[in-house]
This record gives sequence, structure tokens and C-alpha cells, in this order.
Amino acid sequence: MEKTHFAMTKLRGFAGLTLSLVVAGSVYAQEPTPMPEQAPPANLQAAPTNTQPRVLGAEQRAPMNDQRTAMAERNRASESLRPIDEEDIMYKTTLWRRMDLQETQNQPFFSTNNEITRYLIDGMKAGVLKAYKNDSLVTELTPEQFQTNLRMEGTGAGLSDEEKAAGFGDPAPAGDDGWGDSAKKKDAKKPAAPAAGGVDDGWGGTTGAKKDTSGFDQPSYADDNSAYEYFPTDITVLELKEDYVFDKRRSRQYYDMKSITLIIPAAKTSTGLDREVASFRYRDVDQYFRSNPKKFIWYNNQNNAKHLNMADAFDLRLFSSRILKQSNSKNAYLSQIYGGEKEGLVKAQQLEYKLMEWEHNLWEY
Repeated sequence: MEKTHFAMTKLRGFAGLTLSLVVAGSVYAQEPTPMPEQAPPANLQAAPTNTQPRVLGAEQRAPMNDQRTAMAERNRASESLRPIDEEDIMYKTTLWRRMDLQETQNQPFFSTNNEITRYLIDGMKAGVLKAYKNDSLVTELTPEQFQTNLRMEGTGAGLSDEEKAAGFGDPAPAGDDGWGDSAKKKDAKKPAAPAAGGVDDGWGGTTGAKKDTSGFDQPSYADDNSAYEYFPTDITVLELKEDYVFDKRRSRQYYDMKSITLIIPAAKTSTGLDREVASFRYRDVDQYFRSNPKKFIWYNNQNNAKHLNMADAFDLRLFSSRILKQSNSKNAYLSQIYGGEKEGLVKAQQLEYKLMEWEHNLWEY
């Protein structure tokens, strides 16, 4: 049986008029006839209800494992603290910087009894850090070579090989008084040397050896190499070697520090030239600083409750430095390329701005 009903709908117009619409509909009393179920096509199979995660076989896993192993080996062999895959490096250049620890901004790295140079020297002597001959980090220095580089010129080192080859230090021949004449015979009236175990009293006589009864240890005046070493406060210059890298995957630049070199400034040496002591791999230095965060501190003059670890201070680049050299085919410094220290200083500042603007101009607004 079919039932018909009417519905009245009123619509009010903009002019205030009311329109009436009559909508007619029909409702069937009987239930709607269900649609017959159709079988799925033969070429389609029903998805299994209990799906299991796909497990790769040994053949599929082998290339992935080889790739991960190769990447891990590259990271271990790399000198970088945070290695970036070579495929992701769009641009790279190497910079050498000079960091003067006497500058105001660098004083937190050189606070009293907390000098970064002191910690590097102590780490080498304790066997925690490895020292290298230069920033190439190829030739490792022995503790004796490192101590020799720290020793002041002309103190405790004896004659050099060139001086020995020239004849210095050789004993004079018998019968030669040093002026080409034969030595004179000893005067028979000269008093004999004091007997063994005796001490000259200053009046020609001898006395027995005096025994120390003070109870205090007497200082030893034996040749001690450490007494002639430069103090950590004398080493006021660091040379930093780092890579300026643009990572295309992260779309930003990174400073990848490679090494730190201790340099004795020219004002402290007898030759009037800068003197390199040793170079350290920065990856080892970072691990060394983070091993004791409360000891190796970057001193915060503004807030003593917020001292930083030196490794964090380097990551935040809280130091002041100027560029000495950019990688080039002749391995020349900026001062050598542009013909003077003043010109090199100006070009170093321009290069700093150029690298900053280079990354900035890669973006589009």
C-alpha cells in the first residue's frame, strides 16, 4: 500500500513576502527489496585477515647491511665530530682561523688556573689525548717530542746537531791551551786538591762534609727539563682548522672543526716567530672536555651560576677569531696572496661576510 503525504514549506523573501511550496512524497509500506550480493571478480583475491609484517630475506637484507656498514666505517675513519655523508655535501671549503686567547671575548677560555692550553697539555702528558706534528693529523708525537716542543730555546736541550757537526762540545786535544799553544806545566807549589769527601773551607784547608740537620728537603739542582718548559699561560694563540660545509639535505651550513693547534706567539720566543707546539684532533678534544663537564668550564663573567662546558662553547661559537687562510691550490695565506698583513686582515673580514651572505642568498623569499 502506498501512502502519500504533503509537506508545506514556507520561504520568506527579501521583500517580506512568504512563498509556500507543496512537496509531495510517497512512502512505501513494504520493506525495500535488498540488492543481491555480487561475487568479486575472479582476478581479485580477498585480503587475508591476519596480515603478518613482511620479513626481508637474507638476499634483500644484505645490500642494506652493506650500505650501513660502509657508512659506519666512513664515519669512524672521518676526522669530523658529526660526519655528514659525502652525497649530502653540496659545497665545502676549508678555513684556518687564529684565536687570540688574550682578547676579551676569548677570556672565558683562558681564566686563571682554567686555561684551555693547560688542559690540553695535561691531557697529553696523562695519555688521554694524542698530539700530532701538524694539523694534517698524520704524524703522531711521542711524549718526548711533545716535551721538546714545549721547552724554551737554549735551556736544557744541549747542543743541536748542527752545532755538534761544527765541532762545538768536543774536548780540546791534549797539550792545547785553547789558543794554539801547548799547555803549561802545573805549578808544583800549587796546593793539592782537597781530599775526597772533604770540603774547602775557603782558607786553604779542608773540612768534613757537613750534614744537613735542618730536617727539610734540600732542593735538587739537577737538569730537569720541566723547569725550562713554557707555562700554559705563555701559549696564548690557538689555530683552528675547520670545514665550512653546506648540507643540501638539511638545507643549511655547518662548521665542522677538525683540529686545534697550540702556538707560542712570537713575543714569547727567542727567534721572534710563532712556534707550533702540537695539534690535537678536535673530535678527541670534544670527548675529553665532555668527560668532566664541571671541570673544563667556559667561565661566564656575567653569571657565575651558568658556566658552560668548553665543548658547548665551541659548538655555540662563543669565541672570536679571524681567518688566516682558505683552501687554495698554492696553500698560501691571505696575507701572502694579497701582499701584506693589513690587506690580509681586510680580505679575511670580507671573506667572513661573503660566506655568511652565500648561505643567505640560497633562500628565496
